[in-house]
Amino acid sequence: MLFQHTPYWKTLEPIITSGAMDAAIKGEYRYPHRINIYPGTSCMFKCVFCGRNYDAKIKDNVNVFRQVIDQDDGVDPYRINISGGLEPLTSPYINDICRDLHDKGYKSRMITNGFLLNDKTLAKNPYINSLDHIRVSLYGVDNRETASTTRHQKGWGVVRDNLRKYNLRNDKTRLFLNYVLLPEHYNRLDSIVDYIDHVGGVENLSLREDFTFQYEISERSRLRDNLLSFNDKMRDMEVEIDYGYSLQQLINGEETTLTRVTHQELRPRQSPQVKICVDPRGEIYSYLEAGFVDRPGALRHSHGNIIGSSIEQELMKKKSIPPMEGDTQYLDAFNHLILKYIHLNSR
Repeated sequence: MLFQHTPYWKTLEPIITSGAMDAAIKGEYRYPHRINIYPGTSCMFKCVFCGRNYDAKIKDNVNVFRQVIDQDDGVDPYRINISGGLEPLTSPYINDICRDLHDKGYKSRMITNGFLLNDKTLAKNPYINSLDHIRVSLYGVDNRETASTTRHQKGWGVVRDNLRKYNLRNDKTRLFLNYVLLPEHYNRLDSIVDYIDHVGGVENLSLREDFTFQYEISERSRLRDNLLSFNDKMRDMEVEIDYGYSLQQLINGEETTLTRVTHQELRPRQSPQVKICVDPRGEIYSYLEAGFVDRPGALRHSHGNIIGSSIEQELMKKKSIPPMEGDTQYLDAFNHLILKYIHLNSR
């Protein structure tokens, strides 16, 4: 079985054990193993590696996510999480969403850029602190890098100050960081150490290569040396590190890069058995980058709309979406890994 030989064993094991992967390979209906809800209505950043529609905004939307939470059986407390192509903290329903998740016993996380993670937002939305953890996407370790990546001149200072103040709160939840490592920045990892120290610490850091494959790091041996040194410093600070699909293998001495599929390896049924996202209009996607509101061409990948229906009813239709050249732009790194596995095990 291919699973026994893949370097991503730990990543795939729970999905395979759940039966979701086998259902995806066979094209059978199965309720999603994981669900991401995308509640954001706008975003103040325009990140260079982000595929979202920079002009997209949601107006007069309803809280479709209460329905997602109500209709889920609640058996798996880790099934539903908050993220999205637009900033979740811009949602007028973010407190209601967090409260509904809390009241039903979910251990959910929220991915945010941290720009609005301030006292004013938290005063209006106290249930944010009931989440299992908040993962803040760090787009730079200084003002120049952040501005270059996000095209926002105040992002670095605002987010850093927000995190420092958040760590001083008595009612905070666990704080994680995520950093996308672009080629020109891999030799500046020590700056992350200084950043974490300044904000008062974090529990976990996820370090990722650019999942859009636009900015690949070619100097793998030098990157590995820097990662090993960085790893020692993070261990001294008692920060757990998640290196993702390729960097962990590199640290282990294996020359590998992010797994990717071609559009010829995609399947018409895709992989909603494994993971889906739901956008603010109720559209269901298994290609997680297609869930970015008003992204050109993305609607073709919708598996249905939950308004007046449900995730179960829509996915039971087993919509077929013939792959086309260019479809891989709607995949994130997780999609690439899962779909590669499905492709190799379906032959």
